[in-house]
Amino acid sequence: KNVADAALARVKAQVSPKQYQIFDFYVIRQWDALKVQEKLNVSMAQIYLAKHRVGAVLKKELAKLEDEME
Repeated sequence: KNVADAALARVKAQVSPKQYQIFDFYVIRQWDALKVQEKLNVSMAQIYLAKHRVGAVLKKELAKLEDEME
C-alpha cells in the first residue's frame, strides 16, 4: 500500500489536477462513470482518456519504485 501511495503522489505531480481528480473518483474510489460525469461536469471521453493517461503514468511510477526498492 505504501508503494501505491508513493506512486500516486508522484503521478499527482505529473498530471493535471482535473485529470487526477477524474482518475481518483473513477478508478480509485470506483465511482460509476455517470456519477463522475455529473459531479465533475466532464464528458465520458474525458473520463476514459484520464483513466488511460493517468493509469499509464501510474504504471510507470510503480515500476520505477519497485526498481528502486531492489
